[in-house]
Amino acid sequence: MKVKEIMNSPVLALKPIDTIAHAKNLMLRHKVKRLIVMDKGKLSGILTMHDLAVRLRMESPTWRMRTIDNIPVSRVMSKGVLSISLGTDVSKAAMMMLDRGISSLVVADGEEISGILTKTDLVRYFSESLTNRFKVRDLMSKDLVTVNRLHSIARAAEMMEENGARRGLVKDGDKPVGLITESDVAFAQLDLPDKGARERKVRYTRKIERGGRPRARYIKYVALLTADDVMQKELITIDAESDVAQAASLMIKNGISGIPVVEGEKLVGILTKTDITKGVRRLGV
Repeated sequence: MKVKEIMNSPVLALKPIDTIAHAKNLMLRHKVKRLIVMDKGKLSGILTMHDLAVRLRMESPTWRMRTIDNIPVSRVMSKGVLSISLGTDVSKAAMMMLDRGISSLVVADGEEISGILTKTDLVRYFSESLTNRFKVRDLMSKDLVTVNRLHSIARAAEMMEENGARRGLVKDGDKPVGLITESDVAFAQLDLPDKGARERKVRYTRKIERGGRPRARYIKYVALLTADDVMQKELITIDAESDVAQAASLMIKNGISGIPVVEGEKLVGILTKTDITKGVRRLGV
């Protein structure tokens, strides 16, 4: 199977000077998680939900204190974008994604951008063409990142990053109650400047400046959003003995990136798009 047969086309593009607010609106309107960035007709970078989740932290640099209407895409996009040709084998593309730790590849025909290949495309391909190849237990990840439903979204993002995960299972005691992903975190953080977010007022005291000037006090508003506020609450699970193609179909149908795996009522792992991408690479198809 060749990349051109399963890629997405056409591709939505931004300019480096476009704002994060504009990028957010495009993602929401078209239900996509990545946009390419073009500068004078040439590929300049890519903006993904991962970029937004990691680089727009509440503890981020001073420039983040500006509203998203004033932050240019060039501030947070990824540069050095990897591209492949239309005739690249799907299994080779899967290997490139895994080796580079990325979730998409730009597809080019010479100098012209033809499309984009994502892990979602690989999952869809698996669901439609690769039935009865693996059981869920063959590919699932056993190391789960768990988040308390009352953790702040900033803490949830930190825990996922510390563990190299792009999603966390939200628990209430020992009971799984939801799933939180980078997309949930990123869009929630982008919405923080809006008046709808719950906030608390924090008073800070500056250090004494040169010349013995008195300490100055200022107020910062800190959002109180928690994992419970932004998590996906309709938790879908799958049995460890199920066909991976069935799990892939559930992911596509429900627009999710990971499914908790159970044996009876016991939680034993999670199957993600990355796990299915590894399956595509192993099969070499």
